[in-house]
Amino acid sequence: MIRIARYDDLDQILIIVKETIKDLQSQGNFQWSEEYPTKANFENDIKQANLYIYEINNDVTGFICINKQEDIAYKPLSWNKLGEAIVIHRFAIKRSYQRQKIATKLIEYAERFAENKGINYIKVDTNSKNTRMNALFKNLKFQFIGQIYLRDLKVPFNCYDKIIGGENEIR
Repeated sequence: MIRIARYDDLDQILIIVKETIKDLQSQGNFQWSEEYPTKANFENDIKQANLYIYEINNDVTGFICINKQEDIAYKPLSWNKLGEAIVIHRFAIKRSYQRQKIATKLIEYAERFAENKGINYIKVDTNSKNTRMNALFKNLKFQFIGQIYLRDLKVPFNCYDKIIGGENEIR
């Protein structure tokens, strides 16, 4: 079940974050660390009602933050569509639940969320070394747009977008 995150989910969310940091860094990917994302990031996501979790038997198995906040680094890229977009941030699946299509279900939830808001466009970025996330976005028909640099990291982030719903108008 996917539902909006609550403050009492934070402990489980932070366990997933620690697992994810360890897994990413073992692959030479330092997009997440002790500096980002922090408990404060998730507290703010919950306060703003932007964080959603996938829950199985009271176990938080994954989470996704969805809102309209685009990083300023997105600005110079040639996106496929102008105007309002839903942006995916802070997205991870608990190690013991990976490869069970939970990530796909959370992305599909973000797409339905956007459509319910009357928005037919989604943007996302992930570290270029994050092979699993890059493959997920490609498999879900997101289009590679270009690369940006975030948070003083030396490795670029790949940016993707997707037009959803019936309208396929490209600028």
